[in-house]
Amino acid sequence: MLEVTDEVPGSSELIRWFGYWPSFHDAEVLALELHRTGHSTVRIHTFEATSEVNSQGFFICTKHVIVGFVLEGLKNLHLDYFNGQNVIGGLDLKQTPEGYELTLEGCHGVEGTLTADRIRIEIEPGLPTGSQYRELAQP
Repeated sequence: MLEVTDEVPGSSELIRWFGYWPSFHDAEVLALELHRTGHSTVRIHTFEATSEVNSQGFFICTKHVIVGFVLEGLKNLHLDYFNGQNVIGGLDLKQTPEGYELTLEGCHGVEGTLTADRIRIEIEPGLPTGSQYRELAQP
């Protein structure tokens, strides 16, 4: 859950895309780009799972978007279990006395926490290249 919606640049665009703040349940961490100075980025593919199913019995997923969490002044991080597929159970973003804390709740693959002075959100609507959801996105 996002506790700092109004203070995070880009959060209103993400909320407009979905009509609400997404849960990031079953979202996939596509990339982690870490830099000693400047900004670091966590890119996550998330979507809305509908109650409709396709001909194969899979839930149809819509509103696909790649969300970039751009962290400036990265202070601390703890990450575990990064592998070839990094599905998260959810995501938490909150303001702390040190700045902002982004927590990736593990499901299959990466999990952990990143702390930074500042954070902003960038969105890129659509499916990531090579996504397994391409077929599931259609009825």
